[in-house]
Amino acid sequence: MTEKLFQTDMYLKEAEAQVVSVNGSDVVLNKTIFAPEAGGQPCDFGSIAGYNVIGVSEKDGEIIHKIKLPEDEGILLKAGDNAELKLDWDRRFDHMQNHLGEHILSGLFKSKYDLDNKGFHLSDDTGAFDIDAKEIAEEMTDEIERLANEIVYSALPVEISLIENAEEAAKLPLRKELKVGEDITVVTVPGVDCVACCCPHPSNTSQIGLIKIIRTEKYKSMTRIYYKCGRRALLDYQQKHKVVSVLNEKYSADEFSLLGKVKIADDKNEAVRKELNRTKDSMARIRAEELLKKADKMVAGEFERADIDELKRVAKKILADTELPVILSSASDLCVFMTHSGKSELKCGSLVKEFAAGAGGRGGGSDTQAQVIFNNIELMRNFIKIVESSLNFINF
Repeated sequence: MTEKLFQTDMYLKEAEAQVVSVNGSDVVLNKTIFAPEAGGQPCDFGSIAGYNVIGVSEKDGEIIHKIKLPEDEGILLKAGDNAELKLDWDRRFDHMQNHLGEHILSGLFKSKYDLDNKGFHLSDDTGAFDIDAKEIAEEMTDEIERLANEIVYSALPVEISLIENAEEAAKLPLRKELKVGEDITVVTVPGVDCVACCCPHPSNTSQIGLIKIIRTEKYKSMTRIYYKCGRRALLDYQQKHKVVSVLNEKYSADEFSLLGKVKIADDKNEAVRKELNRTKDSMARIRAEELLKKADKMVAGEFERADIDELKRVAKKILADTELPVILSSASDLCVFMTHSGKSELKCGSLVKEFAAGAGGRGGGSDTQAQVIFNNIELMRNFIKIVESSLNFINF
């Protein structure tokens, strides 16, 4: 059994330990300051005798430390050696802040709305937990967030109890049912939450600093709540403040009038987009009429400047007035769009696959519609000639 120093002193950053065993890159010590991955919280990092610890897990009471080995070298540690342990404290404290924040949020959802936490995950960026409610109103999250931060400001003690068996633990007002029957660690924030949890936590709630709910989303039949605490919440606020400041300058606004001015700008942009779309439709109709006047077995045309979307727009106008096949191209974008109403036997996609791919073209399509992009204008024009000549061998 590995002695878990992190359970009795979560602020211990350095310690001396004896190596019990070494198996490849796995090291077992007689005691450790490194907490393993557990309860949705990632493991600690740090170093053992100068070797970087990149993973920590627990099996049958033993804490197994995964060491990053130097290239082409084995680990020099062996059983019986003394080793200096150093903890990545910034990572540990970040986990402590965010895990305790989850306890407080979950405890409040339970006490205020009788909603249970059904799952928890703490990544390197965001914490998330699942509440057994299909929907949670914004007013609810605002209230929970306000109450959670009042608990932070109150600097309530965080009590850690090491309990031998489930019978003793059952005497406590546990928020969740126990999953283990012995050697139980219970974390209690008086009047707020009481739950079995083996991860390190701050000694009082003020060390969380800040709790911020970021967003919610539907997840299966529940609601997933994303949040950030402490340093994460500060960094999140700093980044968002920078974004808002840039937008305030752009729209000559402040944070209170910004949304209104953005909506005014969006409305103006939407009006411009609609007018532009009407103009493009008018131009496409004119182009379509000009090409229809010169049509024989098909409607074809090369535009000096056009993108694939413009070609499609013109083709749509043409098909409104004819059942002839249409093949349009752009000299600027080296793209071809071909289509027909379905009355022709022309296999657009097959022609692209058979004749364009071998000539450096990239594209594809169906029997009635296809598009292709070339890297050479002569290859593009040769492909169009092949399509035009193929019409001589098929029925309209």
